[in-house]
Amino acid sequence: MPIAGHTPLVWFGLTVGQIAIVLVCVLISLAFLLWGDRKVWAGVMMRKGPNVVGPFGLMQSFADFGKFVLKEITIPDGANKGVFLLAPVVSFILAFGGWP
Repeated sequence: MPIAGHTPLVWFGLTVGQIAIVLVCVLISLAFLLWGDRKVWAGVMMRKGPNVVGPFGLMQSFADFGKFVLKEITIPDGANKGVFLLAPVVSFILAFGGWP
């Protein structure tokens, strides 16, 4: 039964649109906060700070993320590959599993 003349598909579209708007606002705010943080710490260390990637260095965080995603995973020769890759996942699950 449609509520207020809208079908469930319209409500779904509105909900997804609102989530997308909030997500974009949060990501843009985070980019500016990280930029400000980098500028403050650059001032503390008496250097220029992020000013190369994008206007005023605002895209530096996205460049860092791209570098992180494309970075090769290095596994030591003598390490057990399964344990080496699963250890952070297990630690994360146990830490957040105990969070009230």
